[in-house]
Amino acid sequence: MLVSSAEPMNVADEQLEAAVQALRSHGARRVLLFGSAVTAPETARDLDLAVEGIPLRRLLDAELAVYRVLKTPFDLVSREEAPAFYDLIREHARVLHDEG
Repeated sequence: MLVSSAEPMNVADEQLEAAVQALRSHGARRVLLFGSAVTAPETARDLDLAVEGIPLRRLLDAELAVYRVLKTPFDLVSREEAPAFYDLIREHARVLHDEG
């Protein structure tokens, strides 16, 4: 889900944890934070999340659940949908959840 914003975002740790829980409830085994939220959080305008384990048929429901929790712009990349991109992301991401 892509929603744009010109203002820097402000997401509390509790909101981020709730987003992880929402993704887990849809099948995520791994959740990664990447992009500007990791490299320059003070100026980040959105959150970039990558997930592994959510079946493609549940991905839209997962995105809606995260949006309800965060209420801020975000992008969601699925390993199941874009494995090569996910593998690139994984090298520079912060792990928020990993079931190993």
